Amino acid sequence: MKKIHLFLLIFCFTVSYSQNAQEIINKLKKDLSSNPDDKKTASIYSDLTWYYANISVDSSLFYGSKAIKEAERLKDSTLLAQIYSDLGAVYFRKTDFEASKNSYLIAYKIRKIRNDKTGMAKIAANLANVYNKQNQKELALKSYLESVEYFEKTNNFEAAALTNANISSLFMDLKNYQKASKYLNKAIQYQEENNKLDGLSTSYLTKGNIFLRLSDTLNALKYYKKCLKISREIGNKISEVAVLNNISKIKNDQNKGNESKILNQQSAQILSKINKSKDDTSLSLNVVSSLITDHKFLEAKKILLKLKKEYSNEPAYFEDLIQTYNYLIQTSSQLNQKDSVSFYSNAIMRLQDKIIEQTVRKQTNEFETKYQTVKKEKLIAQQKEEVKYKNILLLGLTIIVFFIALFGFLIFRQQKLKNKQQKQEFELKSAITQIEKQNELQQQRLSISKDLHDNIGAQLTFIISSVETAKYVADIKNTTLESKLSNISNFTKDTIVELRDTIWAMNSETINFEDLRLRILNFIEKATTATTDISFNFMVDNALKNTHLSSVQGMNVYRCIQEAINNAIKYSEANNILVEVILDKNEIKIIIKDNGKGFDVETISNGNGLQNMQKRMEEIGGTFQIVSEPTKGTQIKLNFKS
Repeated sequence: MKKIHLFLLIFCFTVSYSQNAQEIINKLKKDLSSNPDDKKTASIYSDLTWYYANISVDSSLFYGSKAIKEAERLKDSTLLAQIYSDLGAVYFRKTDFEASKNSYLIAYKIRKIRNDKTGMAKIAANLANVYNKQNQKELALKSYLESVEYFEKTNNFEAAALTNANISSLFMDLKNYQKASKYLNKAIQYQEENNKLDGLSTSYLTKGNIFLRLSDTLNALKYYKKCLKISREIGNKISEVAVLNNISKIKNDQNKGNESKILNQQSAQILSKINKSKDDTSLSLNVVSSLITDHKFLEAKKILLKLKKEYSNEPAYFEDLIQTYNYLIQTSSQLNQKDSVSFYSNAIMRLQDKIIEQTVRKQTNEFETKYQTVKKEKLIAQQKEEVKYKNILLLGLTIIVFFIALFGFLIFRQQKLKNKQQKQEFELKSAITQIEKQNELQQQRLSISKDLHDNIGAQLTFIISSVETAKYVADIKNTTLESKLSNISNFTKDTIVELRDTIWAMNSETINFEDLRLRILNFIEKATTATTDISFNFMVDNALKNTHLSSVQGMNVYRCIQEAINNAIKYSEANNILVEVILDKNEIKIIIKDNGKGFDVETISNGNGLQNMQKRMEEIGGTFQIVSEPTKGTQIKLNFKS
């Protein structure tokens, strides 16, 4: 069943784009050409950062960098906070969640120094969305609760409702349906009272999904029908397709096959009229189910292979991906494709290893309870302070004591305000200094990576194009020459892939180990496709999930693993390759092992590949070791401090 999450980014990209963004950009550039004063220039750069976000992310980041420099020079902390907040939204749109988080944290720090509680609450909501994307559920929940508490205190009920919907979505991911329902009810109450039909369409669908997960089909159908009615009123085709598919599933489980089939046909007709996207394509799983029922296995498998490519490896898509793999096993079995059945069975096992453990749910519950307890304690402490204050006033009834206390209080307050002002100025200067360093480093990285992408990448692409043109236009008869040209083309393509990996490392100060794991997994999957006679096993210690590496560490480790696997494929004659990553105290240990023919380490000199691996590990303060014997396979061990 497809989970629909339509609540994210409450405060990101909420500006109406009914106007032509390009026209606004052109006007801003015209204003810039008139040589405005420094403050106006900084404001224009900030606006260009925002309006370019939906047109060109690179341009948005370019003007964001200029805006930061101008705001720092003017010492305009208010504008600086806004720029970093906008950049957080831009990076989120780019799916660079680590950069998005860093930008939001800088903005949050500045707003905290300025005691801007409204701005802090909005940034907290956006930070929660980033943490959610990074699968840091506890941090996401903490930020959501912080923001919703402020919104409720300030009577910003719309923002509170949207934030509560986000909290409900978080608990849906954790399969804690009682808490998901609790927070969703708060959102529904506001949406019903204020006739927010767009929000109600999604909330009713989510409410139906919760009841269906609890096996309460009666209430599930009740909310699905509400959702269907509103979705058709407002023309929300995505919600309409989703609810039709969910009702179809219920009918199918109730052995009402004809009704289920009719509903699937209705959803298929709607899907055919709208542009395919990641979300609505996923909804085609029920259409696949119908095709399998009708014994149209080839048609079903074509749709499933397309769906598999479009799903990402994010936790939000794991359920759909598992369902897709299950259907692929069914179709492959019916088509007598035994290798495919084995491949997709292994894929499910790998995917299941990634699913969040049940303990996360318990930890999250404990965290929320702790947060609510602290909240109550703060309230009690506040009440005690109020009583204390009243008692002090009563003691000050004596006129002489009153004037003495007042005089002392005024002096103390003046000094405290002075100290506070000095502290804030110091913190602001420190923050700006840190920001300047971070910005300078980021600019250097962006500049170098841009040059690599724009210049070297373009030149390599031109080489590939020229070679391919020469092959087919020149009508080459010489097979040797044709082979050489093909080798040049393939080598250049490989070089482009290596270049992209380098740019990836350069664009990040730190690399989350989860990101590195996904890159290694992607490389292994490509190797699996190219070498069908070799099976791969890739195991990563769960304790490494939140570990961060420097860009140098991450790139060197990735290259070493890449080189080790390539060597095993080329020379070992193995049919199984194991890659295992474990965390032992504060040391990361990586083992690449094959069951191939092995060799005598003492009689064979190290080639360039092995030497390069050793140099890369030495560069990050790690160790490299190779263990091999004839007929007993080969092990490569990489150790370094995390």
